[in-house]
Amino acid sequence: MLTETARQCLHDLGLSEERREQVASLLEENRNAEARLQLRKLRCDLMDDMHRCQRRVDQLDWLIRETEKTDRPCA
Repeated sequence: MLTETARQCLHDLGLSEERREQVASLLEENRNAEARLQLRKLRCDLMDDMHRCQRRVDQLDWLIRETEKTDRPCA
C-alpha cells in the first residue's frame, strides 16, 4: 500500500493528477519497476529544466559582469 507520505511527495512534485494517480497505482500494485521508470523519466525532465534555467542564470551573470565593467573608472 502506498503511504500518505509518498502520495504527498507525488503531489508536491507538481505532477498532474492523472500522472500522480498513474504512479500511485503502479506503486500500490507493487509494480515498482514500472513506477521507478516513470519517476526516472520525471527526474530527467526536471534535470533538463534545471540545466535550461542554469544556462539562463549564466547569461544573466555575464550581463551583470559586463554592466559592471562600464561602471569602473578607466585607469
